[in-house]
Amino acid sequence: MRIVIVVLIFLCSQSLLAEPNSTCLQQQLERSADSMTVGQIRAYCDQQTVKQATQLQLEQQGETVLVEESAIARRLRLEREGEDQLFSLQPHKPNYLIISNNMASANERPFTEAFPSQDVHLQPWETKFQISLKIPVARDLFAGNGDLFVAYTNRSFWQQFNKDSSSPFRDSNHEPEAWLSFKNDSELWGFKNSVIRTGLVHQSNGQAGLLSRSWNRVYADFIVEKGNFYFSFKPWLRINEDFDNDDNPDIDDYLGNFEFSGLYKKGEHTFDFMIRDNLDFSDNHGALQLGWSFPVTNKVKGYVQWFNGYGESLIDYNSYSNSIGVGIKLSDWL
Repeated sequence: MRIVIVVLIFLCSQSLLAEPNSTCLQQQLERSADSMTVGQIRAYCDQQTVKQATQLQLEQQGETVLVEESAIARRLRLEREGEDQLFSLQPHKPNYLIISNNMASANERPFTEAFPSQDVHLQPWETKFQISLKIPVARDLFAGNGDLFVAYTNRSFWQQFNKDSSSPFRDSNHEPEAWLSFKNDSELWGFKNSVIRTGLVHQSNGQAGLLSRSWNRVYADFIVEKGNFYFSFKPWLRINEDFDNDDNPDIDDYLGNFEFSGLYKKGEHTFDFMIRDNLDFSDNHGALQLGWSFPVTNKVKGYVQWFNGYGESLIDYNSYSNSIGVGIKLSDWL
């Protein structure tokens, strides 16, 4: 008799599991992009079914289970949703507008050297904004675990209040890049390395002569999460240029050879930081940036940013700057 009861329970459980799996398959076939294979959809639904079964079992045992999706997992999922996710524009780095970016002092030296006959006057307050977009080019490379992206980021410094000098752009930094992104689930001491990226990036300010700044790098980026904390460790290696064509041979002495950044999410509030350093303790240079974004409307956040160190803009990469600004943020890291 016990054997019959066990068999009946097993058959009933399989029936209960089969129904949500079938519903999942139908939903994903309707929603997923054409690039998703049947095998990938089936694997996703199998994983969801196991989670539901585990949660049901624990609930039957009187335990409450809350399965939360991390901010990284949510962003990766949202970027894959929709039929036209390939070759579509998506946010990359944060997009923001700092209406009043107030500097301790403006660095006029590059302009007085380039235009010695002109009376250069820069104001210590300006508008700083960043526009950053990426395009997924290919999905599921390298046995289904590699995604290829290209991106472009523009960060500009606009002296819009400087009417005496016709409100010039003090500097605009252009940053095209391409990278491969690999999902990962390795974990150490509770810190999960969710994503590993490796890529190539070019950065320049589009100027000529004495005002020209540019460099090229290859980099790796290890993205780690734990609870509401998210970190990125991004070391890079500069691609050397011919000395005669190098506008700034010492740029890595000031912008360093790695970037360590992170953020903490508390509801709709995000607190972020960025650290760069050249690890040369005899002639040390680096930078520290702190930011806080908070909700203003459903789609717009207020943003406060403080920068201290070298490399806020390429035009004065080798000049120390200290600035704080207030504005709005249209898209965040996560």
